[in-house]
Amino acid sequence: MSGISVGTFYNPHLGAELAQADGIDHLAMADPPAPHDPHWPAIKQRYTLLLHDYLGQLSEPLDERSIARARSLAELYRTPWVAEHFQCLHTEDGRYNLNYVFPPLYTEEFLQRFVTNAKALQVRLDQPLVMENIPGFFDVKASQLPEPVWLRRFFEATGAGFLLDLPHVWLEAHYRAVKPAVWLAEFPLERVVELHVAGVVQDDDLQGPWIAPAAPSDEMLDFLALAVSRCPRAQAVTFDAFSPSLTLEVLLSSVERIRAAL
Repeated sequence: MSGISVGTFYNPHLGAELAQADGIDHLAMADPPAPHDPHWPAIKQRYTLLLHDYLGQLSEPLDERSIARARSLAELYRTPWVAEHFQCLHTEDGRYNLNYVFPPLYTEEFLQRFVTNAKALQVRLDQPLVMENIPGFFDVKASQLPEPVWLRRFFEATGAGFLLDLPHVWLEAHYRAVKPAVWLAEFPLERVVELHVAGVVQDDDLQGPWIAPAAPSDEMLDFLALAVSRCPRAQAVTFDAFSPSLTLEVLLSSVERIRAAL
């Protein structure tokens, strides 16, 4: 499909190569550039940059420091949109921290929290907000709504864009024992602005597949092609791999294969 930007994450350990690489349209920024990164000036000059840093937990209002940081990074990158996850990192009292991939409870209360706080953030940003779905390894009984319904209501209430993480959808389908295409069809695909695609490998702790900084399989690329065909507003596809273990060969070959799949 023409008109789709294909990119990956900026991995600083590959900065020298990325500063000269061909075939990459954009880079997503998971962390701010290091103060003395020698490759950053060339990276900033060469690429469209997408802000995909941790801004805050939108189940609670963002403080002024977090908002100022988000605005500063968005200005630095000249990003076309600002991305954040539907994630919960810490408990309300701040006593416990959770893994970043822990999803919110899909309840009416959490929906209203995310809607209220996302709207407040949107007012303070100069760029559109897009939100990324979080994978669920298991169902939480306290949830009241199916994830796709909860997400659809969020996007309808806020007008935000959807950053669709396909491996997250694929993993949920796997652990629910349903076909990925069937589960994908439940999501509000008309809201998708960007898609993420990545490798999935066997995880010994989970005793099942999970996301890894590895090349996407042919099956995952076929899933990507299907998803993009159903997302009329999609503007970008990003190879979601950000790790010191990622090699240049895997990064470049994955971007090339993603482009060919579209």
